[in-house]
Formats: sequence, C-alpha cells, structure tokens
Amino acid sequence: MTPGGILRRLFSSAFFMDAGFFLVLAAIPYKVLSLGGGPVMLGLVPAVSSLSYIFLTLATGRLSDHIGRYRLTRYGNLAFVAFSALAFQAPTLPRFLLVMPLLGLGASLYWPVIQAAVGDLSGGRKTLERNIGRFNVSWSAGKTLGYIAGGMLLAHYDFRSTFLAGIGFAALSFFALPREENLPDELRHAHRNDAAESRAQDNRVLPDDRAPFDEEEAPAPSPAERATFRRMAWLANAAAFGAGGVLNHQLPKWFQSAAWDEDLFGLFLGGTFFFQTLVLLLLAGRVRFTYSLRRLLLPQVLAGAALLAIPALPSFVLLLALAPLLGASFGVCYAASIFYSLHTDVGKGRNTGIHESLIGAGIFLLPLLGGFAARFSGRLGAPYLLAGTAVLIAAALQYVWWRRGRA
Repeated sequence: MTPGGILRRLFSSAFFMDAGFFLVLAAIPYKVLSLGGGPVMLGLVPAVSSLSYIFLTLATGRLSDHIGRYRLTRYGNLAFVAFSALAFQAPTLPRFLLVMPLLGLGASLYWPVIQAAVGDLSGGRKTLERNIGRFNVSWSAGKTLGYIAGGMLLAHYDFRSTFLAGIGFAALSFFALPREENLPDELRHAHRNDAAESRAQDNRVLPDDRAPFDEEEAPAPSPAERATFRRMAWLANAAAFGAGGVLNHQLPKWFQSAAWDEDLFGLFLGGTFFFQTLVLLLLAGRVRFTYSLRRLLLPQVLAGAALLAIPALPSFVLLLALAPLLGASFGVCYAASIFYSLHTDVGKGRNTGIHESLIGAGIFLLPLLGGFAARFSGRLGAPYLLAGTAVLIAAALQYVWWRRGRA
C-alpha cells in the first residue's frame, strides 16, 4: 500500500468516525432529557467521559510512539461502538453515567493516534501543512454531517435512530482503516523510530531544538517561538472545544424553553461546523498557517463576543448569524493546535496526546460549570456568558505568553 493510499484511508476513516461520533453526541443530551435530567446533568454527562479522555490521551499518545498506531485506532473504534450500544439501552441516568467513560476510552485510542499516523506520513513543513489540512477537512466535514443528520433524525424520529446511525458510521470508519501488516516496513516502524529519537533527546528540553525541516523551505521559527505558539494554541483549542461542548450539551434545554425544533439545533451546530470546515479547507489549500499572533487571537476575540451575545438574541435567525464567527474561530484554534503539535520530527504521539487531553479538559470544565451556573443562577443563558468569558480570558493569557516569549 502506497503512502498516498494510506492517507486516503486515514482521511476516510476520520470522516466516518466523526460523523458517527457527533451523531451520537447530538443524541446524548436528548437521551438525558428523556431520563429526567436537567442543566446540571447535561453538564455532568460530558464531564464524566471527558475525565477519562483527559488522562487516557496522555497515555495513548505516548503508547502509540512505541506500538502499532493502526491497531490502537481499531481498538478505539470498537470501544466507541460498544459505548453507543450500551448508552442506547441505558434505562436510568446512573446507568447512563456508568458507560460514559467508555466514550472517553474510545476517543482516546483513536484521535491522538490517527493524528500521529498522519504525521508519520508527512516530511517537511509543506507536506505536513497539506496532509494535516486534508485530515482536518475530513473530520470536520464528518462532524458537520453528524450534527445536521443528527438534528434531522431527532426531529423526525428520535434519539434511538440517531444512536443507530452513529454506530453505522463508526463501522464504516473501522473498515476504512489500513491494517498494520499491509504497511511498508519503513512506515510500520516510523513511530518506533520517533519514540527512540524522542527518548534520546529528551533532557528536559523540548525535542524540536533542532530544525526538522527541508532546506528548500522557509527558515523555521526558533525553538522557543515554536514552543510558545504551541502552548498558546493548546490553550486556545481547549477553550474553543469547551465552548463547543457548551453549545452541544446546553443548547437543547435552551431550545426546549424557546419551543424551537430539534432540526434547528442540528442546523445551528451543523452550520457552525460547516464554517469550521471552510476555514480548514482554506488552510489545506493556498492559505498557509503561519506563526502569527493576529491570526490566532482575532478569531478568538470575535468568538468570545459572539458567545456573550447569545443570551440577548430574540430569534433563531440571529443565533444562526453567529455560526460563521464561531465556526471560523473553532477551525483556526484546532488547526493551530494540531499543526504546532506535529511541526517537529520527534514526539508526535506525545504532542497529539497533550493536544487531545487539553481538548478533553475544555469539554470537561465548561459544560459542567455552565450547567451549575444555569442551575444556581436560574438563567439558561449563564453557560454562554461563562463560555464567552473563558474564551476571552484564554486569548488574553496567550497574549501575555507571547509578550513574555519576546522579552
């Protein structure tokens, strides 16, 4: 199997996996509501799976540097299918909460590992930008499809059909994955060489203290500058995914109070991630991702303002008008985090593990705190005020880090 063929299979698998994943995520809050849950439970449910995801991704990213990446992704896929089947049948909220860690396990075995696998197939900066860009478009298109299809299924059928559709897409993702025994020898051992080099150079110094780029490419930023931007992007992406988690898990209650149909819920989230996909498509083409403070911070400031405006909006049309701002910001933050994580010769699995673990931290904290804020303030708009404030604080902290890095 050629590297190009392997990449196409990885992109296909990511598309199907995220379509299935977000079909199930769209169904989860409605399942919780059907079992009698309120705002606090809507925040607690994703927090349980996120906790397992936070800790496991730190291990699975490093683990994939030592053993077969493709084997781990298949295990992750199967764990997700098992979760979906058990969650579909859970008769009570306690039983539902008990199976949520399995969702974190499946995601932790799949996402940081498949990202590192794409990094194995990418050489210099231009190749990495192109491959990561196409990978980002693939999963983001799947995410958009999952939310839109989930909203339609919820509106015209129920959450049960949405769970089943998610399982079907996950099965397609499983069969799209390449098998390790079919890989070229040099690729099969690429991640092990990566791990060996990382251990040899890890002297409490970041592994990219040498320039892992082709000579014909533009000069790479200094190691200190790359480390600063990596930390900034990790924080930005954690806040962005936390805000996305608030929208996913708290909006159903808001929509119920406004008597808005479930298909509008799918339309808003699908529209948001459609614009995220457009941004990722631009970054996969001629628009190159640079180490630019303005490109990283400006979308976050606009997204923070959009989130703060949500409680004051009187109509769905005005809410939908915020989708481009939110989607564009989410796309930039994710692209920055994964690109800076993989813009190195060694430690790809470790970096993607941290990248995904911080995503889990954002999804854990913001929806949970937003649920408590809504419960104790008596205001359904409180989670969006909290999310907008968190995004703006994260942007301010990144600016402080950037200034210190230049001192």
